[in-house]
Amino acid sequence: MKNFVKFLVIVFSVAITASLVSVSSLAAELIDPNTLQPGSNKVIFIKDAPKDANNQIIGKLEGDGTGFDAENPLQPIAPENFIHDDRCTEWYFQTAFYQATELLKDDGGTIVICGPVYLGVNDSNASDGSVIDIFTAKYGENTIKITSVYNGVDYREKAGAKIVLESPVGIGMEGRSIWENIDIATASASCVISFNNFATLVGEGVNCYPTDEAIKGIESNYVSLTAGHRYLGGVDLTTNLVVKSGTYNVIAAGEWGVNNRRELKDDGTVIRTNNLEGNTNANLVIEGTTTVYGEVIGTNKEGAEFSGNSTVTINGGKFKCEFSMVGKTGLMNTDGKVTLKINGGDFSDAWAINDATAGCANNMPAVSILDFSGWTGELSDLANAYGVVTEFSEIKLPAGVTGGQVLVAATTATELAETELEVTTPIETASAVTEAEDVETSASETEAPVVDGGANMTIVVIAIVAVVVIAGVVVGVILAKKKK
Repeated sequence: MKNFVKFLVIVFSVAITASLVSVSSLAAELIDPNTLQPGSNKVIFIKDAPKDANNQIIGKLEGDGTGFDAENPLQPIAPENFIHDDRCTEWYFQTAFYQATELLKDDGGTIVICGPVYLGVNDSNASDGSVIDIFTAKYGENTIKITSVYNGVDYREKAGAKIVLESPVGIGMEGRSIWENIDIATASASCVISFNNFATLVGEGVNCYPTDEAIKGIESNYVSLTAGHRYLGGVDLTTNLVVKSGTYNVIAAGEWGVNNRRELKDDGTVIRTNNLEGNTNANLVIEGTTTVYGEVIGTNKEGAEFSGNSTVTINGGKFKCEFSMVGKTGLMNTDGKVTLKINGGDFSDAWAINDATAGCANNMPAVSILDFSGWTGELSDLANAYGVVTEFSEIKLPAGVTGGQVLVAATTATELAETELEVTTPIETASAVTEAEDVETSASETEAPVVDGGANMTIVVIAIVAVVVIAGVVVGVILAKKKK
């Protein structure tokens, strides 16, 4: 258990909450990304021509350039009227990655990465020189699948297939997509893939890593994902992202959100906004073997503002990070509702689980729900997550489980794991529990609501006293573990 003092504050604060504000979340029909399939049976194979260590082309692609199979990968051609000088603002038009999406834009299909594909500053949309984009063709609802495994052949093993991103490049997908069985390598920090508000499935078999072994494990050197756009927002939009594998720096349910630029007509009509305005409905699911090193965010990452509601569901994964259901720009709306459902996952190295980033601008959520009611693991594992929670207006625990029981389970697990530790004052958990039960038996029955909904649970105020008694008795073990 990580932040023990914070844990006690949470338990006590939640127990004295007498009422909860309730608002209706935006009802929107969502497409389940798990149901996505390539829009057609068309397949395009792509890889780079031979390059040197500086990513300069030194050879030619084999085959006829059609992209029909791995022996004939797509040979990109210079677009009509393409200018090869510093005035060019859309270098990505000349990449095989873009041109493959152009060939599939009307029907969807599959892009097979059958060798290394490097996307760097010379392949991007030159803007201000900080973060620049490589967009796809606009293919909308015609789903495209991106993979390195096709017809039983894994081109990662056969030909070193991978996508390599180098800052300041970011990829912007202009349609629904599926990513699976593919390697995404980063040659520098702060690379982002944006899914531009289109339903997206990052499925199984995705591997993400820095190209430099020396910087593995440092969060900023892994690719980040955002369900929205890197910089362009909109009104009444829906995001929908499911992530099942891969290792990431940040995963955001909203947009990356470079800034909060907004253009209006004289009558106040929005011409363009970089914010997610109106009734945004942000949705993110993380599960499987996914690992996050930096942050999981329920709204926007950077400077763009967010208005609406957010739902993040955690079914599995490993989290060496913090959670912020509302990002640093806060909420534009005053009736925002954020819901974090945690059904599973490894939170033993998590930093914090927050309803909002500390010191965020604008508004806090009117309702913030942390829902553990669907937890499928052991109570001791649940305690790893529960022990780093900061502030939520409502916390739901599994049916029949109290915060005190979670704490006892965590304490027992700690003692079993740390029996070899020398503790200044030996402690017996069983006697502490007995003492707490004695206090509870003799106390009054005043109650305060903690959980509302499926579990219909309440925690007796005196149970909090029991928790404090247990906490005072076992803190030596916890501190010894943290010190070790």
